[in-house]
Amino acid sequence: MLEVEILGKPMRLSCNEDEKEALINAVALLDDQIKDIREGGKIVGSDRIVIMAALNISHQLLTLQTRGINLDELRGKIATMSKQIDTVLNDQEKLF
Repeated sequence: MLEVEILGKPMRLSCNEDEKEALINAVALLDDQIKDIREGGKIVGSDRIVIMAALNISHQLLTLQTRGINLDELRGKIATMSKQIDTVLNDQEKLF
């Protein structure tokens, strides 16, 4: 069970332990979108603000997908580069 806050309201969400970090990041992304829309002042009403935030996030996801970016492949490449950087830094530390 994960307790988060969206629109200033506490929520309890059920998720597996290995999914918590991703869910926390998703909540943060949604909450940031909501705050940006609310601060813009053009849209009134929590329901409309949440729908607009969801549409913005959906649009961003579809834009990434249509650009041919495979997020799993990108994550793998980032993990590989991170390991390579760690190896190089460890080798550098041995020199001193």
